[in-house]
Amino acid sequence: MMKEHKYKSKVILIFLLFFLSIIELHPHNFFTSPQENWTAYVLYVKDGKIPVLKNPSEEADTIGFVYYSDKVLIVEEVWQKFGWKKIVYPINGFIQEKSLMTLAEKKKIDLKSNNPIEENEYSKWSWEIISCSNDYIFVKAQKNEASETVGLLIDNEKAIFIKEQFNLQSAWVRTAYPFQGYIKYFDAFKGKGYPYLALGISYGAYHIPYEKNLKNYFNPLGGYLEYSKSNWNFGFRLGYNYTESRLTTFYHKTHQAYFYILYRFLNLFNGKLKTYALVGGNYWFSSFQNTKYGSVGGYYNIEKDSGPGLITGGGLIYNLSNFYLEVQYIFFTSRQAEFGKDPAPGEFGNYNTLYPGSNHLEIILGYKFIL
Repeated sequence: MMKEHKYKSKVILIFLLFFLSIIELHPHNFFTSPQENWTAYVLYVKDGKIPVLKNPSEEADTIGFVYYSDKVLIVEEVWQKFGWKKIVYPINGFIQEKSLMTLAEKKKIDLKSNNPIEENEYSKWSWEIISCSNDYIFVKAQKNEASETVGLLIDNEKAIFIKEQFNLQSAWVRTAYPFQGYIKYFDAFKGKGYPYLALGISYGAYHIPYEKNLKNYFNPLGGYLEYSKSNWNFGFRLGYNYTESRLTTFYHKTHQAYFYILYRFLNLFNGKLKTYALVGGNYWFSSFQNTKYGSVGGYYNIEKDSGPGLITGGGLIYNLSNFYLEVQYIFFTSRQAEFGKDPAPGEFGNYNTLYPGSNHLEIILGYKFIL
């Protein structure tokens, strides 16, 4: 029994030493995933016409061809086979290492042969590696949600995208590795946010004047420009809004130019629906008139006042590609406005004081212009 125990102990010890030696020689196979170890770089085709093969074998099927001086994107992985390079763009396949050269080698050969040093069509594209910031995102075969899913990126997973294939006015970006397909740029990546201007047109579907004696007469209309970045939670909006309210023959009209900061703090439905709060200020221009005796000597002229105000509120944004639909509540408050001169005793006058503020529930249709 004792001998058997010693025998098992020796076997376990030998196996442990063997296992540790493998880890020492190949630590990346045990402590990191393969996709954390790849790197990407550019090489150029050395010979005239080189086949790109499906597998790293000379007997493999030919997928396509590359030509002298063509620029190719290479991915170097831990399982890279000797003598072969994996191409991920413009063709996804394998090519023999001896058929490739660096840009410096390419220029040296061109100078020796008196060839003009010009970049061909493949030299126009550029690429970048960034990490997925979402919990997960599907890689689609085509530029639409209904397309076939060809892969899945998870949080902190790297991906290569081809910049030239990314139309900055579009939501979709072409990925070259680890999956060939398309993903939504602003849904997938962090740390590489792009600036944009958003144009929003607003309609006040519900309007309650802050002055209790007045009622809504003309639903508010307005619009704004917003500056932000795709990886920011906040944005800056500069806009304009117009409202009208009345009570019998008393008319009150207010123009306001405003600026506020909004902060997005909750993402729902995988980022499609976002909530936000806002705070800022405005400068208002109000007019007031009683039209009952407007034909009698002009006793009741249009009286005006203006001043600064405070705005606050919040809303919901639903994103649909670069378009978005927004429901927003805004509360606008300020000091009392004074319209007309306080008449002397016994004189007629149109002097009134009232608050120019309001409560708006607005429907906003907007579009993002990528800068």
